[in-house]
This record gives sequence, structure tokens and C-alpha cells, in this order.
Amino acid sequence: MASGENGITIVIPTLDKEQGDRTGRLAQKSAGTSVPVRVIVSVDRKKEGFTKTVNKGIRAAYTSDDICILNDVVTGFQFGWLEILRRVLYANARYGLSCPSGASAASPMNKGRPGQQGMQVVNQASFWCVLLKRQMIRQLGLLDEDMIHYCSDNHYCWVMRRKKWKCVWAKAVFLKHRQHGSGIQSAWKSHDRKVFFRKIGK
Repeated sequence: MASGENGITIVIPTLDKEQGDRTGRLAQKSAGTSVPVRVIVSVDRKKEGFTKTVNKGIRAAYTSDDICILNDVVTGFQFGWLEILRRVLYANARYGLSCPSGASAASPMNKGRPGQQGMQVVNQASFWCVLLKRQMIRQLGLLDEDMIHYCSDNHYCWVMRRKKWKCVWAKAVFLKHRQHGSGIQSAWKSHDRKVFFRKIGK
């Protein structure tokens, strides 16, 4: 459906099912959208990392649903946050991903503040919270599992740009997010950076 009337599955990757469930309830309650919203808490029981855990959740979703990837360490939701992301995502046929403001390494979204308005096309987004268009997922596939925990979001945005899809920042959405809440895995980070730069030819 090109109109944005797809349902939405919120995929929450987590090491702690109880925490994932709490975040899912808050996210669903505050979504503020008329389209069906489902939550899948994808638990990383084998300690395989973010990428495989997210992909497992996406595979379990309805095949017509857009996908919202949401970290379990998001602690504050404004009412209607998901509806705003959805409207921004479908404002242009080539928008493949919409994202909010909040604490992350991704600029300029990390400089966003509550009360802002408008939208802005950006080069990439950090996947602590993103809404992905199902049409784009069908074309590009899932996150690249050669990267364990880091850089698979950077790589997905790079692939998006090559395939003429765009990331768009929904400035009106600001979520409270504990940056690096999943912790730092130095060995994974080093591995993923090497794989990422090899894949993009740098």
C-alpha cells in the first residue's frame, strides 16, 4: 500500500524481556495512530547482538506491516509519536525511513529539542528508533548480519542512498533515550567497523 495505511509492528530488541515488554506497552499506548500497531519483543537469548535480534523480530511481523525498530531503553514517549513518524514517512514516495530527535551519535537528530516542527532529509539515522517502509524492506532486505551489533544501521542507510531511498528526520518527535543503554562491546565494535568500511569500499 502506497498510502501509508499499512499496519505497524514495533520490534524491540532486548536482553531483558520484562524491560522490553514495559517499553512495548508504553510505546503502543502512546502511539496515537489509527492503523493497527503490534509489538514484538525480540529477546537476544543467545547474546548474538542487535542485528540478528532485530532481523528475527522483522521476520516475525506481518509481511504487510511497516517496521518500527525501537530500543528497550527509550523511557519517554510523547503522545502521537508513531503517527507523526508515519505521516512524515509517507509524505514522499522515496522516503524509506523516518526518525525522531533524541540522544544518539547521529547528527543532526541529536541536536533536536522538544517543540520543534518540520522535517529534514538526512544522510543516515541511528536505529535506536526508526520507522521503515515495508515497500523498501521488500526491495533491500533485512539488516546485514555480517555486522553483529554496530554499523548495520549505518550500512542500511548507505544501501538506501544507493537505491535512491531517503532518510527523513521528523523534528516534531522527541523521545527520551538512554544512549548506549545496551552497553559497549569493544570487540564487536571493532569487528563491525572493519566489516562496514570494507563493504562501502573505504
